[in-house]
Amino acid sequence: MSGMPTRLASLVIDASDPATSAQFWYIMLGGTATPERDGSHRLVAPDVGGCGIDLVFVPAVGRKTGKNRIHIDLATESPHEYQVLTSLAVDVGAREVNVGQGPGVPWTVFRDPEGNEFCILEPGDLYNHTGPLAALVVDSADPPAMAEFWTAATGWPRLHADENAAALRSTETSGPWIEFLRVPEPKRGVNRLRFDIAPDPDDADSPVTRLLDLGAARPHSFPATGSGTVLLDPEGNEFRVLPARVRT
Repeated sequence: MSGMPTRLASLVIDASDPATSAQFWYIMLGGTATPERDGSHRLVAPDVGGCGIDLVFVPAVGRKTGKNRIHIDLATESPHEYQVLTSLAVDVGAREVNVGQGPGVPWTVFRDPEGNEFCILEPGDLYNHTGPLAALVVDSADPPAMAEFWTAATGWPRLHADENAAALRSTETSGPWIEFLRVPEPKRGVNRLRFDIAPDPDDADSPVTRLLDLGAARPHSFPATGSGTVLLDPEGNEFRVLPARVRT
């Protein structure tokens, strides 16, 4: 086998106004914002340490209700950058919110113009050299089990796991983390943030069959998402397996 059977290609974000949402995240992350024929907007591979994750903003089917189960963390490298980035977020349309994080935590929680939660982190050693995108954070009932599935799905090695948290990273020295944090609240409705997985074009086996064998499931129903196959991970989070020849 020449590489991993599947890899993480993009984070898909539902938006009532994909163009405006892409513009907000372009200001926060950098990259190149490009419109797609289906009305979505793609923020192409922001500077995330070379791991090549796109952010894709797609027209939302419904309104946001409740807290998202996946959110973005942004890194800062100095107290000054933290002050600048938190001020910038508000200036371009974000709102600071309290989602139960309590006082004294080393981050600030915001909602973007679409209402999606994200955090700006104070500088710390764990997120050195990630680039501006520090982590993609997933609420989870069983973080170690979720990390095991997503390690197999993305090829990112698991670098930490205990009963309350687990974390993957594409390399040990660069790029963002995928973090699974124990959260007791159950999943409700379709996630507004989802992963796209791309297959290795040189892999002869079916990536869908392999992921089903690893613990994924087929959804009973899901809104049309263009090409690809929608699956559920072991905790019911939707993700899409792209066709082998679709540009990612």
